[in-house]
Amino acid sequence: MTMSSDQVEKISIPLLLEIAASLPASPRIYARLSKLVDDEDTALDYVASLVKMDPGLAAQILRVTNSAYYGGSVKINDIETAISRIGFKEVQKVMSMVVSHECFYQALPVYGLAATDFSNESINVAVASEILAKRVASDPNAPYLAGLLHCIGKLAINLYLEKMDQVVDISQIETDLPMQDLEKEVFGITSWRAGYELLRHWQFEPEIWNPIKNQNAPPASPSFVRSTALLTTAIWISQQLNGYDSEAEMPKSIRWALGNLEIDALDVAPLIDDTRFEVNDRQNLFSMLI
Repeated sequence: MTMSSDQVEKISIPLLLEIAASLPASPRIYARLSKLVDDEDTALDYVASLVKMDPGLAAQILRVTNSAYYGGSVKINDIETAISRIGFKEVQKVMSMVVSHECFYQALPVYGLAATDFSNESINVAVASEILAKRVASDPNAPYLAGLLHCIGKLAINLYLEKMDQVVDISQIETDLPMQDLEKEVFGITSWRAGYELLRHWQFEPEIWNPIKNQNAPPASPSFVRSTALLTTAIWISQQLNGYDSEAEMPKSIRWALGNLEIDALDVAPLIDDTRFEVNDRQNLFSMLI
């Protein structure tokens, strides 16, 4: 049932967190595993044992490892050998795509988003965050996760309204309001808040959920300013992948973010190109999972 915006009851955050318990656990598993595979001293069998705790993740890693993408001419049937074949860094890449597939490849009728649109938004911002983090000599792990999960609040809100049988497509509402103001008017909360409340509830590190929390007003960030600047820039870069106008005036928040990251405006075009190249590579990998 689709309702008009004035019929939608304001969202209860405690109930939102309760309903969101049915969302895939893969983001939490990935957060734990990505820390391990980022450590060169981590034992292979320990990583393998954690992967095996999620049968879906284990199956997808075997599937992708045996694919032509990794030159899998000899079929592998065990996780340890699969990880040895492609290495920790590639396992991390595969895991991120599995998370994207399990958690983000789904339509969000509340936002008028097809499954492809939602998954692309998540992957593109994650990759842009990773590229930017490497550019400013930061550990890319937390920025990648913040980018990947930056719109998980939309997923939670969509699930909540479906469970409450109060689905409304806010993309069809005629208004001049920015999306976050429209969300606040219709739902009582923004997807940014829903996202950071959920990630904090799931006990993610503050360096992951704080940048998401600060997206309501990035230049006024009270904490994790550099991480917020990175996510702000990554979201904007992802929006430029289909066409960047170097002559157009940059938004104030982007000028603030680039200044915080000490990135020159002339470096933006190459960063967009690097992101586009890496996104295409990840999309090729993602296509094996759907």
